[in-house]
Amino acid sequence: MTSRAGDPYTKRDKITPMTSDALFGVHVPACEECNAVLDTTIEKPAKPVVRQLLAHQSSPDELILTADECAALARWLLKVGLLSAHPAAEHDHPGVQRDQDLPKLAAVRAEWLDWMRTGSALPTGFSVFITRRDLRGEDAEPPQKQQIVLPRLIVDGEHRNFMSRSFGFAGVNATIVWHPGWPIEHAQVDVGRAARLWPDPDEVDFGALPPVHPKEMAFWDGSIGVVAVSAEQLERLAEHPLSVDSDPATAFFGNVYAPHE
Repeated sequence: MTSRAGDPYTKRDKITPMTSDALFGVHVPACEECNAVLDTTIEKPAKPVVRQLLAHQSSPDELILTADECAALARWLLKVGLLSAHPAAEHDHPGVQRDQDLPKLAAVRAEWLDWMRTGSALPTGFSVFITRRDLRGEDAEPPQKQQIVLPRLIVDGEHRNFMSRSFGFAGVNATIVWHPGWPIEHAQVDVGRAARLWPDPDEVDFGALPPVHPKEMAFWDGSIGVVAVSAEQLERLAEHPLSVDSDPATAFFGNVYAPHE
């Protein structure tokens, strides 16, 4: 991880972006057995894919990732995103370790970590997206930015802990989102500017993706008041995916789309 939310980490002068052809690790205390499972089911399957991405850099050449490779990459990115924000995380990257403002997970749900320990499938409540980054220096921030609002959702008294994490490395920006029970319609995926790795992984030509400024679209976590619903009400709300054109709060009161719609 060499950037957070689109902003690169810097060297000691606090100006020069820190770059590396190698990926720095993040460590969370774990038993030997759990570490062995992580290595077998996450690290080893993803390593060839990550190496391809590192070697590809900013090349426009074709780089086909199979559905299985996309799934392996999604598992690895989800692991990185969750463990790097874990309250007990220790980072090899000096810029990350000294970042006092690095967001930490406000809650750590058991299902966010259980799949890592057991080698099982990713929880269905997660989505993983990637875009390409321009390694030659990004343009100024886009004048118009898009947001998808993630509500503070409570279902039958249980807080669902919707959240997102965005981070990047060597030409790739990744976003992981936890949104169980409420699907996401990603504007950049729909127009070929981003790829969805999970759920439903499919073949992706990474080389065909255009460079996208990491702040062109973002998820806003908990930026509206609490939305408290029953499971039945959530099923009705989920008929309208979370998107740049929807507002979860007004959807609850019967107005699904933003005023300009």
